[in-house]
Amino acid sequence: MDGLESLVERAREGDADAYGVLVRRFQDMAVGYGYSILRDFHLAEDAAQEAFFEAYRNLSQLREPAAFAGWFRRIVFKQCDRLTRRHTVATVPLDAVHDPPAPGSDPQMTHEVLDAIHELPEQERVVTLLFYMSGYTMTEVGGFLDLPVSTVKGRLHSARNRLRASLLDSVGDGLRSRRPSRNEDFARAVVELLKAARAGEAERVRELLRADPRLLVARDPMGNTALIMAVNGGHEALAEMLFEAGVVPGFHEAAAIGDVPRLQAHLNRDPGLLDSFSPEGFPAVALAAHFGHLDSVRALLDRGADVNRVARHRLEVTPLHAALFGRHVDAALLLIEQGADVNAARAGTGPRAGWTALHYAAGMGFDQLVRPLLDRGADLMKQDEEGRTPLQVATGANQHTIATMLSERGAK
Repeated sequence: MDGLESLVERAREGDADAYGVLVRRFQDMAVGYGYSILRDFHLAEDAAQEAFFEAYRNLSQLREPAAFAGWFRRIVFKQCDRLTRRHTVATVPLDAVHDPPAPGSDPQMTHEVLDAIHELPEQERVVTLLFYMSGYTMTEVGGFLDLPVSTVKGRLHSARNRLRASLLDSVGDGLRSRRPSRNEDFARAVVELLKAARAGEAERVRELLRADPRLLVARDPMGNTALIMAVNGGHEALAEMLFEAGVVPGFHEAAAIGDVPRLQAHLNRDPGLLDSFSPEGFPAVALAAHFGHLDSVRALLDRGADVNRVARHRLEVTPLHAALFGRHVDAALLLIEQGADVNAARAGTGPRAGWTALHYAAGMGFDQLVRPLLDRGADLMKQDEEGRTPLQVATGANQHTIATMLSERGAK
């Protein structure tokens, strides 16, 4: 089984399959916890699914991957609180859901079990639902609730004492039959739309949206929506279908798809959006640069956008870094001409940590950027987090032409 930290790190980098594993690992826990608060199975599933969407969008804000469980629980609680405040939503209690009963189960006993669990004190009810419905160990339940195992054990013992002996044998069977993991639909819905959109599979996207319209706003950890993937992947028919389905791009999404009229309209209504950050922490000018939308970059800069706005994402990239990562040399040249800081270093981890624009040019073979960067004062001897200069990066990447250019300017 993949380790939790590894899965979180892979999901942060946009690995939808890794996030799918996280969904499958935590879906029963999320629904069980949601039901302990909402006492309604359908609403608990809604809260859990919205929590998975929110967690996916905000993985970059989780400082310690090992703390995912407790962090995710707080997101589930937030979604439950949101649903609790919406009194107009029709509810269907768990014991009224017309799922086929588990083999050999007694419907009357199921009602009695649920009634008895509802009567438990809140702390005991939460532990009982997570332990029996989710099937997790006491250690895992404690990790999710940020509680010592001894506390979990004590609360579970107390709950068992309160429940009639005749109900104890039925508790596990009754709750396990309500697990979302009894089928794969719940987990697949969170990740399949984005993968289908990336591949331009319009009919599959249509099927998924028909089954769950909320997927229209699903995003990956870098902020990519189905619309962003469709537009920038050249899937025009898919993009048109998404518009027809009701997608209305917000300010940052408009920047990412190069929709200048929508950008201008958003800014006319709220000029304060100009240097604001997307949910993932990127300013609009960085998004436009990353996807190579020159007209959008110009429009934002003409309105006064900060050409050196550092993202709040853990990578702490500038718009120039974003353009280079997206391999859009024209956007990078435009930003350099507009005064981009050529010596700013990106953060994060991995082989590109600490790279400046000159490191990117050297490592990715953008020889047409070397002279403009040097003319703007790029530091030939700036080292990345692994202690490599741009020349060493160029040599390691077999970019011999760029290595020669840097050597001629005195690089070592």
